[in-house]
Amino acid sequence: MGRPWVWHEYDDEGLRFALLMAQHELRDLAVRLAAMRPATPSQAQRILGQYHHAYRDLTGALAGLRDEDLDRVPREGEWPLRDVLEHMLGAEYGFLSVIRYELAPDRPPDPKAAEERLGPWRDEHGYRGPKTLEGGVADVRNALYEVHRRVLRELGDLTDADLERNALFWDGPKPIRFRMHRFEAHMIQHTVQVDKTLVWIDRAPTEAKRLVRVLYADLAAVEMLSSTSFGEKERDAVAKTIADRAQEIG
Repeated sequence: MGRPWVWHEYDDEGLRFALLMAQHELRDLAVRLAAMRPATPSQAQRILGQYHHAYRDLTGALAGLRDEDLDRVPREGEWPLRDVLEHMLGAEYGFLSVIRYELAPDRPPDPKAAEERLGPWRDEHGYRGPKTLEGGVADVRNALYEVHRRVLRELGDLTDADLERNALFWDGPKPIRFRMHRFEAHMIQHTVQVDKTLVWIDRAPTEAKRLVRVLYADLAAVEMLSSTSFGEKERDAVAKTIADRAQEIG
């Protein structure tokens, strides 16, 4: 991080300033894209934006992880990273399934029948996560991405009225609004667990990794504002600036 790198008058921060400049550019791009957005986001879309930020923070925490790190036992009574991420994956499918089930046209109207039908409905409609989370880091990240992509795609059109409907899960009926916020809250809870586990297995983040994680998180707002109808020129310009800088640094 102390390697010399100069940007205009900023000549004493070293390479860390290159990462900080990228963060600055992403944040500013998000502001400009938000100003261009032709329509105000719905409440559901705002909730999903918060959730996407938590997801990006998790992917930043996992950046640089090695395959062998997934199964290292951190300490007695604590889960390895694979177990933590497998639990997170299962929860994502669970949260998504109960929301989709509440809105499904084939959900039985009778409460008892609906409760009994939930499990089979999840199996029939593909709302079960894998029983085990196999493979290396790339496979784990892909599995998390796939369910995350489904959440954003399947819940982005929910109306304000939809958010007030009750969705049944193990904790009884709760408003879909609550269920939507659980995506983010649960992910944050277990991202903290990931952070603790990385320390326990001697993989605590360096300064560079901490800064890279900030970049991952700041991608979230830009990604949620990505559209072919506005801001393409601005996104391309920032992407080129960051890519050119990375090539310059080598």
